[in-house]
Amino acid sequence: MNNEQFQKDKLHLIHWITQIQDHTLIEKIKCLMSASNENLHLTKEQELLLAIEKGKEISSQKNVDELSIDSKTDYEL
Repeated sequence: MNNEQFQKDKLHLIHWITQIQDHTLIEKIKCLMSASNENLHLTKEQELLLAIEKGKEISSQKNVDELSIDSKTDYEL
């Protein structure tokens, strides 16, 4: 799946979720989210961004310049 289709699919899911009126379905989705987060593997650039968000020291990174962060392709909707 290419990145553009991936972003479209995510946006479609977001719109679909906002239309849900069934509380039971929302609870099932929440359970699915928490279960999938347990198996979540972040890329190095995502780990770096998460560390920055949390205000953690990033001095343990060997070379931050080696991480290619392209916010346009990775994070646009």
